[in-house]
Amino acid sequence: MQDFFELIVSGFASGCLYSLMGLSFLLVMRPTGVVNFAVGQYAMLGGFAAVAVMTTILIPPIALPYVPGLLVVLALMALLGAAVEWIAVKPLVDRGAPPVASMLSLLGVLIVLLEVGARFGGTEALPTEPPFGFRRVEFGPFAGTPQSLFTIAVTLVIFAAVWLFFERTLWGRAFEAVSLDRRAAQLMGVNLRLVTVSAFASSAVVAGLVGVLISGTTGAYYQVGMALTVQGFTALVVGGVGRVDGALLGGVLLGLLEALVMRYLPVSSSMTLAVPLVVLLAFLVLRPHGLLANRGGH
Repeated sequence: MQDFFELIVSGFASGCLYSLMGLSFLLVMRPTGVVNFAVGQYAMLGGFAAVAVMTTILIPPIALPYVPGLLVVLALMALLGAAVEWIAVKPLVDRGAPPVASMLSLLGVLIVLLEVGARFGGTEALPTEPPFGFRRVEFGPFAGTPQSLFTIAVTLVIFAAVWLFFERTLWGRAFEAVSLDRRAAQLMGVNLRLVTVSAFASSAVVAGLVGVLISGTTGAYYQVGMALTVQGFTALVVGGVGRVDGALLGGVLLGLLEALVMRYLPVSSSMTLAVPLVVLLAFLVLRPHGLLANRGGH
């Protein structure tokens, strides 16, 4: 039974990473209607950036402490997200192209970023030092690593902040107005350019944070972005596209399901990517609106 409770903690922590990836999708989809499948590569580059600034593996003269290093990585990810929007999306929007054109452009960005990550970080997993070390933490019947508990705590804080942003702030309402009717929002004085750039930058920050968290467990790896893309998008579909709480719910459920399948079904670890694909297809066919119905854009 103790093994089961440890599995729950591990699955919950993995699910939190998937939730954050779903949130990264959502932050762009909500105001623009664009599905940015390059977010997985943001996570990959965020992990490599963490290795570069927090260790001496990639850039020997640099080895910042965890918190300053994390802030540097997130700032770099924000710049990357804004640059991707300016290069791959803005020209199409200015020409009046439909959202699908931006999605295809971002698929091209995915390929470019994957190649950049492979050349910069190589093809081997590169680790960073977890901020709380390697040990076992017990609380009642549950137990886990400090990194798992840190991941869960960070995820809950971020989701609470994002929910409050969308539900309780004027700027969050501006995002909502753009998602409902861009033309009407512009006539009401909403700065569409600022909203769009902010959406892409914040999405990259969240995905980059996932990469940093993963670098402290399994290490930064150039192919991790593909799996995270599938898992994050599945989390969003399962919970309910357009819902902040849906992304959290979908990711946690997916992480727990993956953990249970890996432990109790006779499948290899390499087959775990099939779990979110099967879940994604099932929900698209049987319940395309997800577990939580979309409340008019919320």
